[in-house]
Amino acid sequence: MQQQSTLAKAFETRLKAIEADPNLTVLKTMDQPQSDIHGQVTQYIVYTNFKASLKKQQTASIFVYTPLENIDHYRNNKVDYQSQLLFEYDPWDKKIHISVLETLGAASRLAFFDYQNHGLAQLAVQALIKIAKKNEITSINGMLSSFDGDDWDRVNHLFDKFSFETLAADKDRGLAIYRLNL
Repeated sequence: MQQQSTLAKAFETRLKAIEADPNLTVLKTMDQPQSDIHGQVTQYIVYTNFKASLKKQQTASIFVYTPLENIDHYRNNKVDYQSQLLFEYDPWDKKIHISVLETLGAASRLAFFDYQNHGLAQLAVQALIKIAKKNEITSINGMLSSFDGDDWDRVNHLFDKFSFETLAADKDRGLAIYRLNL
């Protein structure tokens, strides 16, 4: 019970900080006690620094935060977010390009917990598709680079789940190009 109370407090604190920042917009939240159903997190905040009102080309991000394994011994958040989807928005050509889709993983030595396989990247991609549709974007594209090649199957599965078309793929070199027409 103490653990759930600590997570709820951390969630509430982070949500208030995001809502107080005029440069950030909350897109989706869920604050349910953690459960081990399919490994998905059930306490999260999906937020962005994207501003559709600018009506010009811009680079923005969608962030996903969870208090899961993110509380230090002072009951503060260790990091502000565990997943980031960096994208380039081009309203003139009605396209979005995914530049980076990163979820903290313990293998990177930057993370204290492996947040991969908890659904955080899925939440970010869902939010991006919603933003794209709302802003009349016609296509979203992205690439898998050799840097990500070790995660070939995981990344392909994620893009397949959202009906992205694979335009080119070379598993041996760890390269692929994806596109979703809206």
